[in-house]
Amino acid sequence: MKITVQSNELKKGLAIVNRGIGSRPQLPILSGILMKVDENTVNLVSTDLEVSFWVKVQAQIEEPGEIVVPSKLFSELVTSLPAGNLEIETDNNTIKVHSKGIKSEIIGQPADDFPSIPRAKEPQLFLNGGDFRMKIDRVCVSSAKDDTRPILTGVLWELSEKQITLAATDGYRLSVDKIKIEKTLLLNETKFILPARSLQEISKVLLETGDDEFGVEFDKENQQVMFLVGGIEITSRLIAGEFPPYQQIMPNTYSTKMTFGKNELLEAVKRANLFARDNANIIKIKANNEIIEISAESSQVGNNITEIKNEDGEGEEINVAFNARYLLDYLSVSATNNIVWETEGDLKPSVFKSEENDSWVQIIMPVRVQ
Repeated sequence: MKITVQSNELKKGLAIVNRGIGSRPQLPILSGILMKVDENTVNLVSTDLEVSFWVKVQAQIEEPGEIVVPSKLFSELVTSLPAGNLEIETDNNTIKVHSKGIKSEIIGQPADDFPSIPRAKEPQLFLNGGDFRMKIDRVCVSSAKDDTRPILTGVLWELSEKQITLAATDGYRLSVDKIKIEKTLLLNETKFILPARSLQEISKVLLETGDDEFGVEFDKENQQVMFLVGGIEITSRLIAGEFPPYQQIMPNTYSTKMTFGKNELLEAVKRANLFARDNANIIKIKANNEIIEISAESSQVGNNITEIKNEDGEGEEINVAFNARYLLDYLSVSATNNIVWETEGDLKPSVFKSEENDSWVQIIMPVRVQ
């Protein structure tokens, strides 16, 4: 292998492909990046066996070839080099890097040991990048962060002709949103469960590239999905199993309804949580048609109470306890000015949504306290 590549272009490619390197790789080879050079393109490939990245980098190619380079060392070396051309060539399992009087040699590994990564063939649907990022950031807050129940670490995709319904839950909260399909080749309604982590990585790549539209290809037979973002391919495994019947816990009536400013509630919950950290993050919200009172107390550190105005309230007075972290996760990704809160009682699921006509619904289960 022998190529000449712009250092800035290689840095950009490495920044993206490094997202596929796990913190604790299952195999030593997975701590490296496959550099695969054909007659036209330099391909950078990484995987942790759950999500894979395939990034194309433009270069002058004198001789094709392939090698696996240690991701951390190679990336840090390239980042340290001055702007301009880099000459990269291999000699057996050694990769040589030359740049403006700087010569480096890095010991690599044979490409034969690197896992085979599937390539995208034809996208089956197209989505808007900005809309996708917003919806994924909203929904993923409710996915489980540990893999005790792997199905709950994923996001359910329910595909119809014109939209995708997204749902995520960790058993204590539920997020549901809808995303418009720009174009689709799928003929039948279908369901998939994708890892939340993979979707969040795709969201970050879309933010970095600024792409307005991207393609998605599902391979149900091999339990994989491929995302095509410009010259980047991101492959994720699908999660096998049956997603919980989330529609059954979505309330469709309420006995109490409140409307209040999102920023006021966010600041009040943040303050209350300072006093709730020694008490399992439990805060209390007492509300009537005029005032909403957010409070927390601890026998060790003290107490805090904030009152905010109920902009538009109706129904019964309530006194509910929540895990403050769940409220903070929801409020931190909400871009609305006013929040609508609906509930059927102190121990019933609470529904939070935007005052505007939005498809996003957040449900949080209250906490039973003495």
